Amino acid sequence: MKQSDSLSSTPVIRLFDKTDADAVSALVLGIQNDEFNLGLSICDQADLTDIESYYLRNNGTFLVAENDRSDIVGTIGLLRLRADLGVIKKFFVAAPYRGKIHGIAQMLFKTFIDFARSEGIHQIVLDTPSAATRSHCFYRSVGFAQIARNDLPVMYDFPERETLFFKLDL
Repeated sequence: MKQSDSLSSTPVIRLFDKTDADAVSALVLGIQNDEFNLGLSICDQADLTDIESYYLRNNGTFLVAENDRSDIVGTIGLLRLRADLGVIKKFFVAAPYRGKIHGIAQMLFKTFIDFARSEGIHQIVLDTPSAATRSHCFYRSVGFAQIARNDLPVMYDFPERETLFFKLDL
């Protein structure tokens, strides 16, 4: 995507379809590795290899945002770990589509939270690379509080790296 790409209409937020798998992987891996130099592969992230089983079949969700050309420009997943608790996973927005002017992160997050509340989830946690400072600002702006790793209410898999953890009570 070129920096000059923009949305000429409101993006569509919709449920992941298996035909989105390659585009989702390309977006996620591109941001993880090109922007944050995490050195992760698809093999390091079992959820990327089978989104349907990892998220959808476990009463979670996985949403994508697409632009007016049907390009996937954002993702967010809810990994359901308990009836009342979920984990935000794979919350990414392509660089040209970030910021309040586009509102994609806010739309993805609102749709995500609406789903979580409708499913009886009362707490959301997440892990994020320490280098993702814009993400940290977003999480704080929507009510997340940073917590220590040992304060996580449940343990779950995430790629080992310099990681920060956040929690949101709904």
